[in-house]
Amino acid sequence: MNAAVDWGYAARRVGARLVDDRDRALYRSLYSDAAVMAHVGAALAPEAADALFAKVCAANAATPAMARYWRVDDARGGGPIGQVSMLRDAADPRCADLGVMLLPQWQNRGVGLSALAGLVDALLSDRWPLALETLTARHAAANPNAGRLTGALGFVVASADAAQVLWRLDRRDWPQARAHWPAAALGRQRAAVAVASDRSGESA
Repeated sequence: MNAAVDWGYAARRVGARLVDDRDRALYRSLYSDAAVMAHVGAALAPEAADALFAKVCAANAATPAMARYWRVDDARGGGPIGQVSMLRDAADPRCADLGVMLLPQWQNRGVGLSALAGLVDALLSDRWPLALETLTARHAAANPNAGRLTGALGFVVASADAAQVLWRLDRRDWPQARAHWPAAALGRQRAAVAVASDRSGESA
């Protein structure tokens, strides 16, 4: 990764940094847990989780930044919460798909909303030199609760079928959507929105 780019961010209840080689145990906890994987796929054996972890670390080191994965921690010292991710569309790098995975003990506690809100703000405020215009997120149709996060942040349903629901938020709609975000989504990321990026000379 470009060392000049600070990929960390902070939100109301969380702090996030890029996943690195310190996070193998977190990946095993996430991807080997049947409850976490219930609407994603089969839980992975430790060896398979380790192989995925290696790919994620490699993606985080790649330039240009077509994918980034963040470890999310409780800002009050409660340890790891889970991860969020961004995958840019190879055909149109102005579009990126977001993901959230939380450890079981942190689900339904509001931290997922804070983590996703902080990521959306960082991506669309040009904190990082990615020039994104559209964010999407998707979840299994059988997991309607997953849509509460994206819906609360102003994403709209772009498509839905029996298998999957796809949500979308365009940059042009973000300021108005953000004006209606719930208080639980707002916090320290306000500063990231108020300050224009001064990293235009860097490449991600």
